[in-house]
Amino acid sequence: MRKVSPAVIAAVLFTVLALAPAVEAGVVATPNAYATIPAPGGLGLNTFIRDLNNPRTGQLLIHALELTALPAGSQVTGMTYRMFAGGTSFPPADATWADYTIRVGEGGPLPGSTTFANNFVGVPTIVKTGPLTFTTGSFPVGGSPNPWGTDIVFTTPFIYNSGNLCIEVRHTGSNITNAATHFLEAVATTDPNYNTRVWSATATGATATTGAVATYTVTRLQVIPSPVELLSVGVE
Repeated sequence: MRKVSPAVIAAVLFTVLALAPAVEAGVVATPNAYATIPAPGGLGLNTFIRDLNNPRTGQLLIHALELTALPAGSQVTGMTYRMFAGGTSFPPADATWADYTIRVGEGGPLPGSTTFANNFVGVPTIVKTGPLTFTTGSFPVGGSPNPWGTDIVFTTPFIYNSGNLCIEVRHTGSNITNAATHFLEAVATTDPNYNTRVWSATATGATATTGAVATYTVTRLQVIPSPVELLSVGVE
């Protein structure tokens, strides 16, 4: 191995750190095909924003092909949704869930299982737990598709290395009553991306162990790419 003096290494590191911009957050919409266009059919699902006395559980299973933009070691730091084509601005007043728990982990194969535990490979990471509030109008409308809503920021980022991804949301129901137009954009179970690139199941209650196959809520992940790795060199 060629030896490099400590002085040269120090100079190189100083240059890299001085010139390199701070690592910027990026986003990955799932399915990728509907990042900037509406999912066909104009469907909506309200599982993840259900209201007073309506606790829910839902899982999103995402194939690795949807995540090729993420280098190994990237951090998933948040997520959000957008209103469906026929939706109105949400919420009409501040909405608070007493508990909104999100688990993220390596996902099993697609299509998934309606037994929720089977869709995680290993133990998932609890990335968010406790109260969640969306202030008035956090999910605006106007456009095709509608704009993305306010991000749910994870208190513990998930480190993505490779493979499929499973996201599980369990919540207690918010403190408001939703309107009939308060639905999130969803992908039909007959969509060509369904079962191959995305899949979903939902259930009534925040502690459900099994659910039913459901349309897939269009979701955007907030990510921080892994830092550039420096090649190891020998020191003289």
